[in-house]
Amino acid sequence: MLRNRIFAWHLELQNVHHRLEKALEEARKAIREGNRAAVLKPELREFCYTFCSALGSHHRSEDAAFFPALLEQMPELEPIITQLTREHEVLSQLLADFQRALDSSESSPAELFRQINEIKGAMKAHFGFEEGALKRALRVLDAPESDKRRMFGDV
Repeated sequence: MLRNRIFAWHLELQNVHHRLEKALEEARKAIREGNRAAVLKPELREFCYTFCSALGSHHRSEDAAFFPALLEQMPELEPIITQLTREHEVLSQLLADFQRALDSSESSPAELFRQINEIKGAMKAHFGFEEGALKRALRVLDAPESDKRRMFGDV
């Protein structure tokens, strides 16, 4: 396998993660700068639906295509893939809770900021673990580069 192709898989995973982290940081900034939840909510709601959809799509793609491709070639990754899948479920729940808070008339900017910080912490830990745990596997992954969107989502 060509060295640039091996590097491309790991780089693509990192790039997707960085784009998601940047989007989340933009939402945190909007919350920090806002004075009232009612003013923030339309912008955050739009962001959340976009961000939550992108992160959800990324994780669903990993669960449906990327992880099975890794397991097919490296069954010894099963415990790692199981942990990553569980982390996807936790993040999905955090995002759903955040969306509910955005839809509530009683959510304060402080509550929204607390929740988005919780999402950031879980996402950062998940991305770090995933990139580190799968680094070796991505070096030997034998899959067409055209599968990147299918495996990582359209982020």
